[in-house]
Amino acid sequence: MALRVALVLGAAAILAASVFGLFFRSARTMRDTIQVTGAATERFEADVVKWSITISRQVGTDGVADGYTALREDRARVTGALAQSGIAEGAVNVQPVSVNPRWDQFGSQVGFSLDQGLTVVAEGGGQALEAIALDPGPLLESGVVLQFSRLEYFYSGIDELKHSLLSQATADARRRAEEIAGGSDMAVDKIVSARAGVFQITEPFSTEVSDYGVHNTATRSKEITVTVHATFTVD
Repeated sequence: MALRVALVLGAAAILAASVFGLFFRSARTMRDTIQVTGAATERFEADVVKWSITISRQVGTDGVADGYTALREDRARVTGALAQSGIAEGAVNVQPVSVNPRWDQFGSQVGFSLDQGLTVVAEGGGQALEAIALDPGPLLESGVVLQFSRLEYFYSGIDELKHSLLSQATADARRRAEEIAGGSDMAVDKIVSARAGVFQITEPFSTEVSDYGVHNTATRSKEITVTVHATFTVD
């Protein structure tokens, strides 16, 4: 009986020592790390321009067929103007025509409104497309009615730029860790964890941020920012 009690007590002591050792090691590991946030920002220029427009025609109650004909002619004028600027017809994406009734102030139908969306994407800078979008005077003079017009700017190398910024932000996190540890006898060693924040792509000098990230397409010039939350071991 005494032997059994001694064995149980001995096993309990060994288990307690093991648990204490693991706790001590874990506490020491947590104590010998440093957490910092690094950041990287870079300005860049968009090289892809997207122009979205809606051409429109209004007709009487019996003029739907004429409206389709007019829209077809308007579309030809738009693609012709684009072709003169070196933009191929294949760059134009055409949406189906939508037909909606029009009513007067007394609730009587007076006709239909026919609308058709077109999207044009130009790579390699898109200056020619931008020029047409910003000065549509010749199109308007030819009879084209632009119900809606919007320019958007994108960057074809955004994935490579994001990878580069993550590396820069991680390097910045290490520099910050070294600056914090520099006032003591500790040295920054290995990175044990890293978590990237969302990318914020804004116009220059913008203060716009979002927890879900920002991708501003309204300007050709842009700034991209990302943060990296990193944990390093220290010796």
